[in-house]
Amino acid sequence: MSIPNKLGGLIRQSGLTDWPEQLKMSVERGMEQRVRLAVTGLSRSGKTVFISALARHLLQSEQGRSLPFFAAASEGRIVATRDLSTESPSPFPLQQCLAGLQASPPHWPNSTEALSEIRLALRYRRKPGLGRALGEHSTLYLDLIDYPGEWLLDLPMLTLSFEQWCKQQQALFASTPRTEVAADWIAQQSGIDWLAPAPEGLRQQLTERYRSLLQQLREPPYNLSLLQPGRLLMPAELAGSPLLDLFPIIQNWPEAPENADTNSLFTQLQQAYNDYCEQVVRPFYRNHFRHFDRQIVLVDCLKTLNSGESCFNDMQLALTTLLHSFQYGRNSLFRRLFRPRINRVLFAATKADHVTANQHHNLDQFLRLMIEAAQREIRFEQVETRCLALSSLRATEAAQARLDGQHLSCLRGHRKDTGEEIALFPGEVPTELPRAEDWNSDRFRFVDFAPRPLPAGPLRPEHHIRLDQAIEYLLGDLF
Repeated sequence: MSIPNKLGGLIRQSGLTDWPEQLKMSVERGMEQRVRLAVTGLSRSGKTVFISALARHLLQSEQGRSLPFFAAASEGRIVATRDLSTESPSPFPLQQCLAGLQASPPHWPNSTEALSEIRLALRYRRKPGLGRALGEHSTLYLDLIDYPGEWLLDLPMLTLSFEQWCKQQQALFASTPRTEVAADWIAQQSGIDWLAPAPEGLRQQLTERYRSLLQQLREPPYNLSLLQPGRLLMPAELAGSPLLDLFPIIQNWPEAPENADTNSLFTQLQQAYNDYCEQVVRPFYRNHFRHFDRQIVLVDCLKTLNSGESCFNDMQLALTTLLHSFQYGRNSLFRRLFRPRINRVLFAATKADHVTANQHHNLDQFLRLMIEAAQREIRFEQVETRCLALSSLRATEAAQARLDGQHLSCLRGHRKDTGEEIALFPGEVPTELPRAEDWNSDRFRFVDFAPRPLPAGPLRPEHHIRLDQAIEYLLGDLF
């Protein structure tokens, strides 16, 4: 064999003939992106349904059928999507959620009781242009977490001392409906010497009464959101832990707390508060809420309209307080790698399918009124924001009725509470903040609907409202 032939054989064996392709693959791997999307919402705002629907549509996005306004999918540039959630120690129960929505009759997912994670890998073709010089293909890794919305409201506690938290709660319990619902519990506090040695079991007894109050305030007709500590409502693995024997001092704040007995209720509660913040809330924030790139804030505006002015004011305060816990700002390359901040936020009014199509603009506008203060502060950090009414999983279909010779836009669906099929005009969404007489007139009576059966096969655009617009706004520039 000649020397050139021998050299050729060695080169082929070494794989050097493949170096252009290897270099190309290395460049593509180096350009892969990881994006952490903060799905933010208070209790029962629809986080689990949103994540389930988002994942379900993205997992079939290479077909280009169900997300016409998500450009990468509609242009046929999504090659394939893979669910990598099994790599997580607490994977999001996607198949379980989808099975419930495909059941007969279908049902919404249960309230989230623990934290879970989902990671999707989206393989796509880059747009024609300079980006193709870095490789034709790339992969976007999308990370989301699901968690009880009750836990989210604990994040602001990290910035408060025990005294500051008690003063804040005192102000909340001075207004309706908390004052009326908690009257007996507040009266019981009036007779307590917070600095004296506490009888055994008193802290646990008062905590249980406080837990019952929070549960009552969370449910109809009150539907309040700013309820702390959130783990009293959704304890998960901390059920029965002394870390949760915690409540605020509402009455008779001691004038000289430094004189408290080491076994006093004051000393016990202050220590419990500090332990709760450091051992429960801070790890939750540090491990899951510090490094987000994009954010969607889900808001159930229709629930606030149904529940009245107190619910509206409470949710508005909860959202404004909560968003202080996130880091916003523009991301340089260095910051994106080492300390990312949220640089794009979508405020989404859920249940757009619970009103007729001609009310979607009104729902957009009412959401703007609700989050005006929070949105202003985020924009001050030069962060792009948008408001959008959407339904990640459509539960109704449009219908027409005749009234006095005129056509009336209606909805057809099944009531969530009874399963009865109904057709109705659900009412108008206000574009200005309701006046006192509006809140008190039973003007707003939006119905909750059960889900329609979700097909096991490919989804179509009619299975959602504007979900594709939300995806395009949050992620479209990354493809």
